[in-house]
Amino acid sequence: MLVAVASLNPVKLEAARSAFSAAFGEVEVAGSEPPPGLAPQPMSMREILLGSSARASWACASVPGADYCVGIESGAVELEGEWYAATAATVRSRSGRQATGFGPAYPIPRRISSLMISEGLEMEEAMERLYGVPDLGRREGAVGLLSRGASSRLELCAEAVKMALLPFISPGDYRRRLAT
Repeated sequence: MLVAVASLNPVKLEAARSAFSAAFGEVEVAGSEPPPGLAPQPMSMREILLGSSARASWACASVPGADYCVGIESGAVELEGEWYAATAATVRSRSGRQATGFGPAYPIPRRISSLMISEGLEMEEAMERLYGVPDLGRREGAVGLLSRGASSRLELCAEAVKMALLPFISPGDYRRRLAT
């Protein structure tokens, strides 16, 4: 089974491999550059969902013959005055069937979200400025640093992909009712 991912980020590639392997056994994962025009730091659930869907479509176009295409997008979401980091994954099959899932979300410390909002920084940039750790998005992620290793970006991304895979793992449970 060939799985295309619209990213060259090793965390996202491993998240797709891990999730698909858990569901279907051995898989081959092929990464590609992400599509142009995505928000560098999605700041709403709408932007996160648009990004994951655009990435899935781009992955299909970039890797002909892929059995499944995956888009993973992380961003920030405001809920009742607090900011949370959230991840969505969209999976599209060769036949065009598509589903989206979410990984666990976590609160973003105010000093980080304040930099993101006031200076327009990406979360990774704010984390580097405050903690002096570069390239977190390609490694453990902010959640890895904030949880002191109890969680990781890989885990959050893999869970989002697994949730998006549910309709493909158990298709009978997700059939849409026909209009009568």
